[in-house]
Amino acid sequence: MSPANKAPKAPDLSTGIALVLLTTCMFAGSDSTIKYLGGSIPVLVLLWVRYMFQTATMAGWHLMRGGALKVRSRVPALQCLRAVLLLCNSAASFYGVQLIPLAEFTALMLLAPVATTVLSALVLKERVSPARWAMVALGVVGMLAVVRPAGAGALGWGALLPISSALCYAAFQLVTRRIASADDLVVTNFLSALLVTLVLGLVLLALPLDLAPTLRLASGKQWALLLLMGTFATAGHVSMAGAVRLAPLSVLMPFAYAQIIFATAIGWLLFAHAPDIWAVAGICLIGLGGIGTVWLNGRAT
Repeated sequence: MSPANKAPKAPDLSTGIALVLLTTCMFAGSDSTIKYLGGSIPVLVLLWVRYMFQTATMAGWHLMRGGALKVRSRVPALQCLRAVLLLCNSAASFYGVQLIPLAEFTALMLLAPVATTVLSALVLKERVSPARWAMVALGVVGMLAVVRPAGAGALGWGALLPISSALCYAAFQLVTRRIASADDLVVTNFLSALLVTLVLGLVLLALPLDLAPTLRLASGKQWALLLLMGTFATAGHVSMAGAVRLAPLSVLMPFAYAQIIFATAIGWLLFAHAPDIWAVAGICLIGLGGIGTVWLNGRAT
């Protein structure tokens, strides 16, 4: 059989699922490191370091593949929009994780698949089945149980940050879907990280916040944690990229909700917080809504 006539490589489900679980562990580790460092280093500095790390990593990856430093996009306006959405998503996430417990924060962030359904109907005018709307309803009820706008256990206004982050990420995914057919994924991630880094650099210059002295005065432990933060986040993106090459997203994405388990365990071990019964119920409903949405989307493709 000639190379051109070879059968396509069969999906490697077990390895793909293992990589998704590794991704969730890395992202939970990144969030916990951000939460810990946010008590001693300004969040804007953490954001800048995070995306400077990703920019350097993606540039190195692009060069290793034989690419030139000059990168071009067929859809520059969409690339700029993607970077803006990524910045909004990350800023809301970095500030939000400082204000609410890690498990609840992670659950609210994972509303993104449910939010994507709503945006697909409102923005792209896609037809949404009653079953998918039912998953949206599950997610909304779960969100209300976690947030509890009033009464004992209410998270307060800080809960709006991960919810906003999830909405931004849903829009980010829709824009990424449009870009995917025009530009290379590595180039896209490099451009987004570069634009976010440049914007954050300008913001830091405009504010009375000295970046260089802040980093110069950081302790060895803080530098180690900054490096760990960037490594966790970048490793998570790389392992997720590897997973989607091995197995269908409809199979992989339900396992992404394992991040809630990792976040709950880390929140209990490092920050001495365990969700109460209402939060656990809400987290379960958000997980069911998200997993159901991914499953239904997979059936539709």
